[in-house]
Amino acid sequence: MRRTQLLWVLAFCAPASAQTLQLDPLLVEGEREPPAASVSSQDHQPGETSAGLSLADWLDAVPGIYAQNRYNLAQGLRPAIRGFGARAAFGVRGIQVLVDGVPLTLPDGQTELDVLDLEQVARVDVVRGPAAALFGNAAGGVIAIETRPIPEQATHQAQLTGGELGLRRWRLASGGPLGKPSGKPVTAAIQLGEQRLTGHRDHASSRVQRANVQGETRLASGQLRLRASALDVQAQDPGALTRAQAEQDPGQAAARNQSFDAGERIRQQRVQLRWQPITAADHAGSLQLYAGQRLFENHLPFESGGQVAFDRRFGGIGATLQRDLAAWRVTTGVDLQHQRDDRRRYDNLAGVRGSLTLDQREQATAAGVYASGERGLGTGWSLALALRVDHLRIAVDDHFLSDGEDSGDRRFDDLSWSMQLNRQLGGHWRAHLRAASAYESPTASELANPNGGGFDPSVDAADALSLETGVSGWLGAHQLSLVAFAMRIDDELVPYEVAGQPGRRFFRNSGQSQRRGVELDWSWSLSTQWTLQASYTANDFHFVTYQRDGQDFGGKRQPGTPRQQGQLALAWKTAAAGSRLSLYAVDSAYANDANTVRTPGYARLDLGAWWQPAGAWRLQGGINNLADVRHIDNTRINAFGGRYFEPAPGRHVYAELAWRF
Repeated sequence: MRRTQLLWVLAFCAPASAQTLQLDPLLVEGEREPPAASVSSQDHQPGETSAGLSLADWLDAVPGIYAQNRYNLAQGLRPAIRGFGARAAFGVRGIQVLVDGVPLTLPDGQTELDVLDLEQVARVDVVRGPAAALFGNAAGGVIAIETRPIPEQATHQAQLTGGELGLRRWRLASGGPLGKPSGKPVTAAIQLGEQRLTGHRDHASSRVQRANVQGETRLASGQLRLRASALDVQAQDPGALTRAQAEQDPGQAAARNQSFDAGERIRQQRVQLRWQPITAADHAGSLQLYAGQRLFENHLPFESGGQVAFDRRFGGIGATLQRDLAAWRVTTGVDLQHQRDDRRRYDNLAGVRGSLTLDQREQATAAGVYASGERGLGTGWSLALALRVDHLRIAVDDHFLSDGEDSGDRRFDDLSWSMQLNRQLGGHWRAHLRAASAYESPTASELANPNGGGFDPSVDAADALSLETGVSGWLGAHQLSLVAFAMRIDDELVPYEVAGQPGRRFFRNSGQSQRRGVELDWSWSLSTQWTLQASYTANDFHFVTYQRDGQDFGGKRQPGTPRQQGQLALAWKTAAAGSRLSLYAVDSAYANDANTVRTPGYARLDLGAWWQPAGAWRLQGGINNLADVRHIDNTRINAFGGRYFEPAPGRHVYAELAWRF
């Protein structure tokens, strides 16, 4: 019931969706309503089956989203929603990510998912399509993550996980009430853990250590939630291979990655605070703050400037207010964010730090103000409108002057809007028509100048215009949503590499591109214990006008996104046991703008099961890639030297034992 109602609110009140994601789901419970057509929600209860290696375990079943790079922790998971994010060299681009309603995305538009403790993820909501009218820069889609609530009674848990690929993981968790130290109930929880992974390739080992603390109290004026986390990551990067290398020995690492000791070290601390006042019938609101530090070092597979180190400080504040004004439900809000990177580059002398080649301070400051409104039009019709103004300034202060003064700044201003018309079709069916705009500024790292320090003045922001229509609803035990969309993108950001710095991405703008697609999501409750679920995506993403170095790429398909993909899953679940068999199929995709290199498609079969007899013990395990199919885990777009391919592992087994006391 809670899941269905949250989806309904997201769909019917699209301009208020950002705030709805942040509210306690109990506030929106009621009668069963149709699910959203372009919003997908994935629940993950403690007994569900997954190895917990990446957020892709939650995203694979969502139509319209394609996630790569599950096993290379030095690069991070790369999800793309309707093509937004496909350009990312590492991590997440073009998508806004929230954790418990607070932005994880930095002001310049980049997001790192390594801070997430996947055992704490309770639900993932994916809003497909442009949402810049609410979230601003880099909102080609939204991934909203909700973590598990603090236990109401004192609870302690220990987990041990092991498996092939050298997987070794332990985790301790404890939480519950702390009493009423100031006259109000206070609850808290803490989680500690470590994961080690040897990997399926040479030079691919990693170690991740995490600590998380949560606190919550209900004051007379509202609810206060605190979340703090610490992260320490060491990960080697095996690099990408040529097609011949990947076919001959998919377990090998790129020779240069080994000789230059490619990999990274991350240490991060982050804290966020969220206050929700007591709501009345005609108004609600929230206030959120976050701040953190990220220390980063990496080795890239080349000598000149091949070692990078930065000290990042970041923070933000946001506020929302919802009120009923006449026939309108109005939401207003403001977001302020800032990040500062003290960045240095050194020569990489076969893994040893060499001479300083770059020393600069990069700063990004973002400010956004938005308003949205939704009202009924009678006889089953409703209208939703949203408007947002954003300003982003990215500046660089050059401290390395021996090669000239490269200080400067870039400013990006945008007015984003969305309009949605909804129609209740009767029974449990709903249709919608939506038009929206979005923009993506290049991140600070994507503004890097291949000719030296400072920013590349030729790189600009991308703008998108989207139109979509869809229908969703229930028919007996069947739940169905079908969406069709079309987009035009101007100045789309495209990655490329240069000869002297293989493995390092630079960016340029294409002319104009078009994206069209159809997304289908279907589930069938066969009985109280059996469920069949399927999703399917078909698209046509191609360049319209794009010329570079004397070549005309007009009419070529955009690289990095398959034309078709889908999942079919059969799940069985009782109070004491469960299992899930899923088939995930992906079409081939091009690896370069010229469409001369193609990543082959594949079909992967995964099996998982869990058993929790009466008592405190739970046993879980599974087999990923059951048929041992060779396929590519990650494609590096427009890579130099034909090194496009990062192979995925073959069949591998994992098991987990948990004890709650």
